[in-house]
Amino acid sequence: MKHEFLDHHSLGHSFFHQLHPGAKLVMVLVFIVSVVTIGPGREAAFIPYAFLLLAGLISTGVPLRHTLCKGLKVVPFLLIIILFIPFFKPGESLWHGTIGFLPVRITREGWQLFLNILIKGSIAIYSMVFLNLTTPFHRLLKGLQSFGAPRIITDTLAVAYRYLFVITDEKERMLLARRSRLIAPSLPLQWKSLSQLVGVLFLRSYERGERMYQAMCARGFHGTIMDLNEQALTPRDILIAALVSLVAVALRVWVIFQ
Repeated sequence: MKHEFLDHHSLGHSFFHQLHPGAKLVMVLVFIVSVVTIGPGREAAFIPYAFLLLAGLISTGVPLRHTLCKGLKVVPFLLIIILFIPFFKPGESLWHGTIGFLPVRITREGWQLFLNILIKGSIAIYSMVFLNLTTPFHRLLKGLQSFGAPRIITDTLAVAYRYLFVITDEKERMLLARRSRLIAPSLPLQWKSLSQLVGVLFLRSYERGERMYQAMCARGFHGTIMDLNEQALTPRDILIAALVSLVAVALRVWVIFQ
């Protein structure tokens, strides 16, 4: 099973890997809120947050190349959302021209808003990457439970997460079988076989889900997923989360009074 595409490096031994997931959730949430509330025209205020985040990512011991690639998988979606802001935001004209027969104009206010959202969106994305790199998904769900998240939701997510890898392996085996049976197929035949593959994958997923639930019930499952290695919240975890949160809030207050 290929688990590394989601939880790779999350079982490390760095300082932040050992922190309680609930403490890390609070720390990262306060950090993100402090960053995203910075308005346009204050781009220099992102520099200390970027250095603080970079220091945290380096301290995890995860290769920066891997960290960068993980965030770059999400940044393009952010760019798609904000791509047209400089062209449609009203304000002072910064550049104007034509694309074909269409007049195009970039405003100063639109450009500032574009940069503002891009920078703080990227910092927020890499903050979540930091959380993903230092916290296994099942422990992250336990952290959510410690803040009162409904257990039925977190347990459902835990089972779905574990089952995701089984479905991925099943899909890869079916694609391999499809390629071995179709040599230079026509486009209609490819679409037909692909639609049949999706239907079969759905049926196999449903049947395997039923078997998994029956196996869980046979082993004493009563609606609650137990964790034999549940991590306790310590005073050190609270202190570190409070310290990082205070630094993030202090930087935000400093920006307000500048």
